[in-house]
Amino acid sequence: MIIGLQLLAIVFALIMIYFAYLHFMRGELSKSEIISWWGIWVVTIVITIFPDLLSGFAKTISINRVFDLMVVSGFILVIVLSYKAYIGTKKLEHKINEFIRKESIKDTRNGRKS
Repeated sequence: MIIGLQLLAIVFALIMIYFAYLHFMRGELSKSEIISWWGIWVVTIVITIFPDLLSGFAKTISINRVFDLMVVSGFILVIVLSYKAYIGTKKLEHKINEFIRKESIKDTRNGRKS
């Protein structure tokens, strides 16, 4: 029987599938990215509907409830995504600094002042 929280999770996953599709149609996601995101959301729906699929794995790693496993997995995912976003931001910051340096040197050599 599907309870309210499960229904909410399923609706959320369906909305995220739709948003991924919109971003794909705008050209913001590649085919491999949309397949990955759709896979993640479909797995989320399946696990939400059939949580007992993970109970054996949860017990193997000494976690009593599937919900606890999902919460721990969610924290790990958030930490990994935050780290990836941080590294991406640092790389972009470095590229912007290099670009500004090159443009400043070019402008100085051409005799222009900012």
